[in-house]
Amino acid sequence: MSLVKQLWLATSFLILTAFVASLAASLISAQAYYEEQLALKNIDSANSLAITLSHTEKETALLRSFLDAQFATGHYQRIRLTMPGGTSLDLQSDTMEHQAPGWFRAIFPLEVPAGVATVSDGWVNFGTLSIESDTTYAQTSLWVTAQRLLLWLALVALAAGLAGSWLVRRISRPLNEVVQQAEAIGEKRFIVSSEPRTTEFQRVVRAMNKLSRRVEHILETEARALADMRQKALHDPVTDVGNREFFISKLDSLIDDPDTDARHTIALLRIQNLAELNAEHGREVVNHELRRFCQEISEAIDDDEHLAAEAFIGRLNGSDFGVLLTEFHDAGLLSETLSRRVTGPAGQAPNLSICTFQPGSSHAGVLMKVDHLLAQAEQTQERVVIDEEDLEDIPFKNATEWREAIDSALQKNALKALLHPLIGRDGKPLHQEAKVRLQLNGNWRAAGYFLPWGRRLGLLPDVDIAMVKHLTQSTTQPGNTPIVIHISRESLLNDQARHHILKLLEHRSHPSQAFRLELPESTLAIGELALGTFVHEAQARGCEVGVSGIGQNLERISRVHELGLDYIKTDPVYAQRLASDPATQQYLQRLTALAHSIGLKVYLAGARSEECVQSAWDVGVDGVTGPGVKTSD
Repeated sequence: MSLVKQLWLATSFLILTAFVASLAASLISAQAYYEEQLALKNIDSANSLAITLSHTEKETALLRSFLDAQFATGHYQRIRLTMPGGTSLDLQSDTMEHQAPGWFRAIFPLEVPAGVATVSDGWVNFGTLSIESDTTYAQTSLWVTAQRLLLWLALVALAAGLAGSWLVRRISRPLNEVVQQAEAIGEKRFIVSSEPRTTEFQRVVRAMNKLSRRVEHILETEARALADMRQKALHDPVTDVGNREFFISKLDSLIDDPDTDARHTIALLRIQNLAELNAEHGREVVNHELRRFCQEISEAIDDDEHLAAEAFIGRLNGSDFGVLLTEFHDAGLLSETLSRRVTGPAGQAPNLSICTFQPGSSHAGVLMKVDHLLAQAEQTQERVVIDEEDLEDIPFKNATEWREAIDSALQKNALKALLHPLIGRDGKPLHQEAKVRLQLNGNWRAAGYFLPWGRRLGLLPDVDIAMVKHLTQSTTQPGNTPIVIHISRESLLNDQARHHILKLLEHRSHPSQAFRLELPESTLAIGELALGTFVHEAQARGCEVGVSGIGQNLERISRVHELGLDYIKTDPVYAQRLASDPATQQYLQRLTALAHSIGLKVYLAGARSEECVQSAWDVGVDGVTGPGVKTSD
């Protein structure tokens, strides 16, 4: 039984005890008072009448008249005069109907002794006078008194109950916070709460806050160590962007994507005459300018939320910088954005080449193509060269046609999901990832085909809602393997979309079917009110919640444990280097150990070979997904 219930019971018991005791004490006191007053009345009446009779002639008729007169002056039950020789005059009233119930008269009877006095005739004892008052009226008065006492004491008990309610709420408010913090720690969410005024609760909360701060310090320390490790191994020391190896790994992860409809964009920017600039301005000045140059690229891409799902910048050599934009193929928009917002050292405009590519290519071919375009720009003295070759014939030429096509597919429910497994160490699926497909222009298209335009047109919340509705109302997975639904950042920023998704999850047609919601790593930057509430409400509906793309922004790792997430999934870029790079292995091993210490499962995304899968088990991850994954069933 909870402490709050015990407090309620204790308060109720005390109020009930005080109520019964007060009522009983008041009624017993009133009963004794009535008995005392009636006894005094009997004695006074007997003495007064005895004196009168003593001074009166002792004729029977006269004596009876005096007795009748006395009987008529008050409420008497019986008046009896016993005379010498055993004769007596006896007056007795008829039994009156009691207004007090029988049970009350049985509990509180009025036992009043008769008043007795001696009647004399001169110096001779003439007889004995006995008077008994009628208790009916007193009993009725006692019953009325009991009713009034019951009413007033009930009002007092009600007031005491309201005061007790307020007191219990006041006591339980800090208790609820203590319980919530204790439950959060049990879920490996180490939060800090304000200390209550209650001494005992204060000591408990202080101890738990100390534990939470200690864990938070450990997380921050380990996250900084991991960030330093990643920085040294995978980033350019001058500009703080990815180095060549990291950039190529990122490119490989996009090329290995099974979604062959996806279209990505690569841009190559070259600083002309970098050696001369170093000689003229000094290496420190030029290095500062290069950092500013990379910062301008990052800000230009981030400021336009419709550019890409994700952007990655890398330094390929001293003067060449590459930009990868996933799920994006509008080279003209990218060219206009970079040309307008970015300038190189000493105000020099960098040369720029842009081309699109699809999964299934080779990184050598993609780099060779974009490098060839840049060489062409230098030869023709053009600052920007864009690959004009269409990768395929796309029937939708503008935003209006794309909006109509996507809206039409969603309204007709021309949507389906392909399931891809994520396996555990035993080779059995831990969950199935649902990949959305839309029927556009008569053909089933993967997400990479329409998501760039869906993002630009603000249709991603509609796509997510349609996907959740499709899976929750029609999908059943054999063995009840959880199904992962990917939720976009745009949906989480849309209040109506969040509420709609949660409502669909709550009223799913197969309540036994388990679902997991997977959020992109960029959602960790969303405010606590939107993200935290969504995560907790989704978990309350029986869904686990995880974050994908972990590894590049480790400063956000502390938010993972604050939100109470169930798992994290690494960025596919790390799977490209895992089997052959000891530094990546050490990095993922420490990241896994950090996640396990706060109760999180770690999944590796993008595994491309059996060697990569085995290396993933060696570093301690809990599950693996990617083109190289094979299930055992």
